[in-house]
Amino acid sequence: MMVRTLAVALLGLVHQLAAAGHMHHLAVVRVFSTDEEVMLLKDSGAMWDTVKPCMMKSNMSEIDLILVYSKDLSMNMMAHKAVMDLEDGFMMKMDMDMYNMTNMTNGTMYDWMKCFSKITHMSAMLNPEQDVYDSNGYTTNKHWVSGPNTVFKSIMDAMYMGDWKGMYDAFFLMEMDAVPIKHYWLEQFEMEAAEMKPGNMAVRGSQYLGDKWDLFKHMMPEYLVEHINGNAIYNLEHNWTKYLYETFTSNANDDMMEEMAFDVAFAMITMDAMMDSSMFHPGWVAAMGNNMTYNWHSMLVGNYANTLLNTSFEFPTYIRHGSSKNLFENLEDDEVTLGVAFFDMRGHLKETVPTTHPFKKILGLAYFDQATMTEEIVAPGGNVTMKMMKAMYEPMYHLCETAKNVETKWFALTDNYHIVKAPVSVLMEDDDVPVLPYVLKNSKYCAERPNCKASMEQAEMLFSIDLNYHHDKYEVLYKTEDAISFCKAWDTATEGKGYGNCTLSFGPTGDDYIAWKISSPMFNITNEFVPKDK
Repeated sequence: MMVRTLAVALLGLVHQLAAAGHMHHLAVVRVFSTDEEVMLLKDSGAMWDTVKPCMMKSNMSEIDLILVYSKDLSMNMMAHKAVMDLEDGFMMKMDMDMYNMTNMTNGTMYDWMKCFSKITHMSAMLNPEQDVYDSNGYTTNKHWVSGPNTVFKSIMDAMYMGDWKGMYDAFFLMEMDAVPIKHYWLEQFEMEAAEMKPGNMAVRGSQYLGDKWDLFKHMMPEYLVEHINGNAIYNLEHNWTKYLYETFTSNANDDMMEEMAFDVAFAMITMDAMMDSSMFHPGWVAAMGNNMTYNWHSMLVGNYANTLLNTSFEFPTYIRHGSSKNLFENLEDDEVTLGVAFFDMRGHLKETVPTTHPFKKILGLAYFDQATMTEEIVAPGGNVTMKMMKAMYEPMYHLCETAKNVETKWFALTDNYHIVKAPVSVLMEDDDVPVLPYVLKNSKYCAERPNCKASMEQAEMLFSIDLNYHHDKYEVLYKTEDAISFCKAWDTATEGKGYGNCTLSFGPTGDDYIAWKISSPMFNITNEFVPKDK
């Protein structure tokens, strides 16, 4: 044990020097809870050697890696093993770097460990009832943020009052879906953290950079739109950081802890505090807050959250906050056709065809007199072939008439009252598994739209499948050969039914197509799509 004792002694000396003011002392705090996140922690060991945290260890800062488990680490063998593997591997790395030998027999050693001064852990000690995180949000559970909030409080408690009191100048909260994508991301953290004290910054990170809010952003409160995601740098020496922590966790604000994510609450308190009439304004004045204090100018992390992105997307930041499960490949241009229902010649769809999108073939079915014609339209990614022809069936049968006329493996649908909102990608997990957007049957979105419920009821009536999710016809990617078979089944299922006797509400729909696939023994729906809550 002598070698390890020497390594630990030297480590203690380094921390004494840091505490004496010779160095900045920073921490990267990684939070994990579920078995899936434990696996992500294990995988990050090898992954961080491919996206290196640093070129060489800093001589300006001591940076610790703190692993925070939401419950009791000693009670989860898999989580405990993952943490010990990293901690023991770090001690092995120190021994080898200093003495070219080690008596450690456990642990996995990685080159990136040279960038850190220590790897340690903490258990937040939540019980199962407290450890709640519901990604569907308060629409299904108003206490959906209880777990993350309580874990964050445990971290801040330790920083301000507990075992780590006075040890750190700042820390970067790096959840398991915060993924390094550029080399030397730890050096970027060190640089941005060093700028915070002279720049009067308390919190520094990223606003939401995705596009999921675009349609309803104008309806959202400003503090939600502008909030900095929790994966951010927290300057523990700034009085406003401490004020946010104390205000959010005070007994007077129990409802806030239970029902509002801490990062959103921090934004709400900060923006309110800037107003003279606010109850938080005296704290803002005392902390000498200004327009730099709550700061979303960061190249360290970009918050894309649940935005679906293609793998070719070029991220400007060093770390992407967004699960790797939300990264997909692009469907090849020559494999997909866009089927457009032209109800008339109005709309702006055709004006948006010369843009960046994968639809190099467009089939327009016109529900008015239209001669069959084909034209080539110049577009950035290559010419688009647009064929116009008169539809042979009613508009409600658009899905099936398109299936009978396209020549590509896949097709998507729209109409002349929509546009191609470029840049557009058709996202696939691999060549045969497309992303499938859906909304929950019991969601507010569906409740406010009678067509949503009616579409699912029709699918259930035709194919005896109780759907829990609604699939918009224009958001499903159809496999042509499957769609042709579906249309035959739909024709059979709808014999004797129609609009006249109110037994049908629609023609073939996306819900009908999915219900048919679920009902058919030919398909395993879990292998057919990657479902994503839109």
